[in-house]
Amino acid sequence: MRLSLLFCGVLLALPALHPLGAQEPPAAPAPVATAAAEPELEKTIRATAAAFAAAFNEKDAEKVAAFWTPDGEYVNDRGQTFHGRPAIAAEYAAFFAANPALTMEVEVESVRRVAAGLVVEEGSATLVSPEAGPLTTSRYTTVHVQQDGDWLAASVRESQAVPVSNYPFLAELEWLVGQWVAEGDAIVLTSCRWTANRHFLLRTFTVSEGDATTLSGMQIVGWDPTVGRVASWIFDSEGGHGYGIWTQTADGWRVDSHGTLRDGTPTSATNFVTRIDEDTVGWQSVQRRAGTVDLPDTERVVVKRVPMESPAANATEEDAEGAAKEEE
Repeated sequence: MRLSLLFCGVLLALPALHPLGAQEPPAAPAPVATAAAEPELEKTIRATAAAFAAAFNEKDAEKVAAFWTPDGEYVNDRGQTFHGRPAIAAEYAAFFAANPALTMEVEVESVRRVAAGLVVEEGSATLVSPEAGPLTTSRYTTVHVQQDGDWLAASVRESQAVPVSNYPFLAELEWLVGQWVAEGDAIVLTSCRWTANRHFLLRTFTVSEGDATTLSGMQIVGWDPTVGRVASWIFDSEGGHGYGIWTQTADGWRVDSHGTLRDGTPTSATNFVTRIDEDTVGWQSVQRRAGTVDLPDTERVVVKRVPMESPAANATEEDAEGAAKEEE
């Protein structure tokens, strides 16, 4: 769609007294732009920003790239630079493929003309998830040039995105939400849910042998800004606690953990969480150590999702809370 500006000026002609009679003053040159024209300019740039967000939300990479000049430049919030419409379109196409549900909201904060045919726009862009709402907000600066009546982006630079929630860092772990059971010599029941604002995943667990609960506890999984990684904090009913760093693998996650038993003995292990399918997970702990003693690797355990209405699943959190009270 062609966008153009309509410049208009107002000329007030005042008659002047002259000994030979009233004469018309010489015509003033038409202004290139007046203060009255700038609101129209801002309106046009804001409309362009809204059209860009609409193209983004349609997941149309070619349409998005058309807002740049043919040789325009895009620098994303990670500092990567893309030159020209084909490269920009390819980058957006890859983003849309990886994030098909995300939408964008744009807020234009300022529009200023710096020269004839040259405008700088500044604002912020927020990515929104249909499940979690606003996720991240990044600031941007766009340099527009006027070509054939259209305002096109010659350069767009984004600042580092600031998370509105920690959800973007944990989205790949959302499949953990629900109730899970592992059966063997002991029965391990686990319940996982989001905390408020989806900043953390809260997992509670109980280990039972026969009718007796032998161990229970809780694990909090979240984003640790001090190390810039997904991490977890675990506390059990025997007084032990631990910390783990999560690293995504081809088929799940590796958790490198260390902790302390109630008596002060240091512990360490590497745990592998393998996602077999939507309702099945494999778990194994290797390289285990307690103090100076190396412990054998555990056998691989298969964990199954349990329907929410399952009595065993519904008892998970109650058992954990009951065991914690018994410890007190």
